[in-house]
Amino acid sequence: MKKAPALIESIRLIDGEIPLLSLHQSRMDRARRAIYAKSPVIRLSKLIAETELPRSGLHKLRVEYDTTIIKAEIIPYEIKPINSLKLTRAEELTYGHKFAERAGIGKLFERRGKADDIIMAKNGYLMDSSYANLAFYDGRHWYTPAYPMLKGVRRELLLKNNVIRPAIIRDRDLASFKKVRLMNAMLEWEEGPEIAIDHVYL
Repeated sequence: MKKAPALIESIRLIDGEIPLLSLHQSRMDRARRAIYAKSPVIRLSKLIAETELPRSGLHKLRVEYDTTIIKAEIIPYEIKPINSLKLTRAEELTYGHKFAERAGIGKLFERRGKADDIIMAKNGYLMDSSYANLAFYDGRHWYTPAYPMLKGVRRELLLKNNVIRPAIIRDRDLASFKKVRLMNAMLEWEEGPEIAIDHVYL
């Protein structure tokens, strides 16, 4: 029997605190119910209680798991500058859970040309960048693709707080927006790189 793929959680650790822990736990629980239905519960709070956390600075707590935790590592994190994006077709890619294996996304990323990152589009619908969800600004409101490749925890929080709104966004809609912002668990909303729409290359 083929072994089910490993999953990961990338968790923001800032000055010893983990602000989105409950959202990470919920996503982990959903993924494990879908892929490892009868495996015992993994409690992130227990892992964290047993781990010596750095008390200052921004770090990523990367947890790789399947039916149990495979490994957990703490990595200093720097926000990388993203100034341009390349629209990239992702017709064959399926990434409904946060899998450790990212070869498919890696191949799409290699098509970025001179851009810093990509926007993945499937059947004409905009989805995600290689590592983040997307939000598009039309001059009044921020909108996020209603059906992204992966539903991130930062995106979930921003939707709950009405900072962003879900919408069907197609590649032909790009000209309706002024800019796009990247968002993920490691980035506070205000920290997410913003890219002018004329720096999104078709």
